[in-house]
Amino acid sequence: MDPISYVIDKVEELLGHSPHPAIVAVPLGAWTVSNVCDGLAMATGEDGYDDAARISMAVGLVGAVGAAVTGLRDYSHIPKDRPSHEVATAHGLGNALAVSLVAASYIMRERDHSAGRRTCVPARLLALAGGGISVYTAWLGGKLVEEMGEGVKPVMNATSEHDQGRERLSAAAPLGIHR
Repeated sequence: MDPISYVIDKVEELLGHSPHPAIVAVPLGAWTVSNVCDGLAMATGEDGYDDAARISMAVGLVGAVGAAVTGLRDYSHIPKDRPSHEVATAHGLGNALAVSLVAASYIMRERDHSAGRRTCVPARLLALAGGGISVYTAWLGGKLVEEMGEGVKPVMNATSEHDQGRERLSAAAPLGIHR
């Protein structure tokens, strides 16, 4: 077993589920802060908001690495014949696009900052697009777990082996239990 998988397995054992849902809060929160700071920078003209946007964006990009590693590992546990595999694929590809947009924005911001300029509008728009896509892909992640019942190892293993776990609501009977 490679060292990364070993570490993720140990964290998973400690938490009782994949660390992915906890880690994704870092880029989502940081990029939200970055987008808010961009708006404040444009509204007030204060350079400090540009700095805060750039720094929070960097924090989000670092967090996105952890989210990607744990997410790819979780994705590898979803059988290809499940309908959720297609949603998980869209979730992953959407996240790759969001990270690419935010990374491009960050590079533009660093260039502007190094040249003593304010953050350019295209950098702000790329960040806004990346942030918007990340909110959509977070919704897809929630759909995978909450609507499609796609838990990750070891939760799904325990559920199938012992028929335990949370009962799901039936889509046909919104207040009824699905069995």
